[in-house]
Amino acid sequence: MVRTIAKLSCAVLLVLSAVPAKAVEVITNGDFQSGLTGWTSYTTANGTIAATPSLPGAQQPQNASVVSFNVTGSGASNALFLNAGKINPIYGSAPGEGGGVSQTFTTTGGLATFSADIAAFTRVNGLTAFGLMSVLLDGVVLDSFDFVGPGTSTTLRNTLDFTTNLTAGQHTIQLQATRIFAPGGGVTSQYFDNVSLDVLTPVPEPSTWAMLILGFAGVGYLAYRRRNGATLAA
Repeated sequence: MVRTIAKLSCAVLLVLSAVPAKAVEVITNGDFQSGLTGWTSYTTANGTIAATPSLPGAQQPQNASVVSFNVTGSGASNALFLNAGKINPIYGSAPGEGGGVSQTFTTTGGLATFSADIAAFTRVNGLTAFGLMSVLLDGVVLDSFDFVGPGTSTTLRNTLDFTTNLTAGQHTIQLQATRIFAPGGGVTSQYFDNVSLDVLTPVPEPSTWAMLILGFAGVGYLAYRRRNGATLAA
């Protein structure tokens, strides 16, 4: 019996030590194929992200939207659409305002790798401030890109990415766009697509598994001794 338990323990140890770390996608609907499912719109203190913003001082529509747009340059697909800007009448000065969408997820922890395709568009010649695109994790900016245009009507493209260690528990990711100017319907727009956050969960060290397995083996051995003792007593 003891030999059997020892053999099984060694076999399990060999199998478990060979299992690779597992990457788990923690973002829901990162390609926006289901609209805004899983995402919540938000705005900064004096910002708006609505497709058709109200005049300064009026009630601001607060929701982001999903449209078909060629974010990557290789073809159109569903993408997050933001029309970021300031509703404060003092335009052209920092800080930029706008908003975006957020999502809260739960993870067991590990090495997290984020990536997203981003784009910004303007139809106004001479306009250079297309928008500052950022990704925030638990309220901290981990990557950003400021789209400064060439002064002609155009679409500019780039990516956001970061790698960091995540603790186990709940975390919040934010996709955000801001501008220092007032927004206008169809004047500028910002887009996110193909958003991914993989968490690589580490496999326990072989020594950890060995301690666990030896513990199980010890429990089995004690049970074996008790059964033998009960048999002899009978």
